[in-house]
Amino acid sequence: MDREDLMETMMVETIKPSSATPQSLRTLHLSMLDYGMHPSYTLACFFYKRDDPSIPRDQTTLKLKTSLSETLTKFYPFAGRIKGVTIECNDEGAILVEASLNKCTLSDFLKSPDAKTIQKYLLPLDLIDNLSQAAVTWPLLLVKATYLQCGGMTIGICMSHKLADAASLSTFVRAWAATARGESHAVVEPEFAGVKLYPPANLAFKFPEIETGKRLSVTKRFLFSRLNIEELRNKATIRQQILPRPTRVECVTALLWRCVIASSSKTTCTKMLGQPANLRNKIPSLLSQNLIGNIIYSTMTFNLKNEIDIQETVKELRERAEELTSLIQEGCADQSTTALGSKLVDKMVADYSKLSDDPDGHKLYEVSSWCKLPFYETDFGTGPPVWVFGSVAPIAEFVTFLLDSNDLQGIEAWVTLAEEDMALFEQNPELLAFASPSSPVFF
Repeated sequence: MDREDLMETMMVETIKPSSATPQSLRTLHLSMLDYGMHPSYTLACFFYKRDDPSIPRDQTTLKLKTSLSETLTKFYPFAGRIKGVTIECNDEGAILVEASLNKCTLSDFLKSPDAKTIQKYLLPLDLIDNLSQAAVTWPLLLVKATYLQCGGMTIGICMSHKLADAASLSTFVRAWAATARGESHAVVEPEFAGVKLYPPANLAFKFPEIETGKRLSVTKRFLFSRLNIEELRNKATIRQQILPRPTRVECVTALLWRCVIASSSKTTCTKMLGQPANLRNKIPSLLSQNLIGNIIYSTMTFNLKNEIDIQETVKELRERAEELTSLIQEGCADQSTTALGSKLVDKMVADYSKLSDDPDGHKLYEVSSWCKLPFYETDFGTGPPVWVFGSVAPIAEFVTFLLDSNDLQGIEAWVTLAEEDMALFEQNPELLAFASPSSPVFF
């Protein structure tokens, strides 16, 4: 697809909640983790085929605007603005962009999906000059509905990471879609209380500074099919006889980590693998699935070698998961979620400090799994999406996102590395034995 051939027209509108937010809900305190989160937007883009050609575009746009306004009444902080360690829920509104790409079809985007092209044309990032600054001063929610030549459309969403992790984004967008379908009665009330787990933020608190990557980076997509994942699970199981069998995410993460280490141009520094875990699933008795905020904990796996074994890595990932389970059990024994949250923050700060105190240098890699989050249930009334893209912006040099493929059987890995490291990574024979680069999306 030749980007220069694309012709785009846009209209920008501010969408306010359909009902005013009560005074008692006008201030929302951020948690320490929310406040300490790197300024960025959590991104998702949903691709939809043409449904009923008899439905006018204006009618579709009006339905999106009206349902978004209704949804913001329940998700009122997303219509507010960040002020220090709080969000002023002042109903200033979210941004909705209506756009047309008159020379582009779904197939043009999906024959070889490219993160830069998606972000440039299908997400409202082009409205923002400085992403890091905008993430704490601009609207917390920006949406872009793009109509394509084929009759299909995309809905791109940017949500401030200061208030929303991937699970929060999934909860919001499915609530919006249900409202657009006329099923607002079925939308479960969201809970805005990140401080239910983590302590309230204060201006003095900061996570230790770590290197996030300042070299030129590139993001590429690698598809792991169901059959290749099964083969990879067998490979990770046989030698160490790990029981139970490694999960899809464990196997893919272990292979990616091995290949990243092998391709790293920095061979002497300490390398650490960070994995954000959704705590809602791990403490269902204390945390609601509809809890909005950064309800995550990052496990840290350190590596001092220049070559690592997949089976060994899976074993280490299991050990980190077991350590988290133990921390949760100890915290839950105190019958206090805030006590648990304090322990989790202390552990993360201690792990980050190990990196910042390393005299030989360090490098943090992160693999964030969005697998099993029900993004493919996001039906605005025209059917579920044929494909979903997810990421954050601005993205650090060493971040990988794992998402379900559109058959819900495979995994797509969006890997970001320095240019010189990616050149080696994408040619790794072991990686290519299990993953297909630049595979088209079939729908």
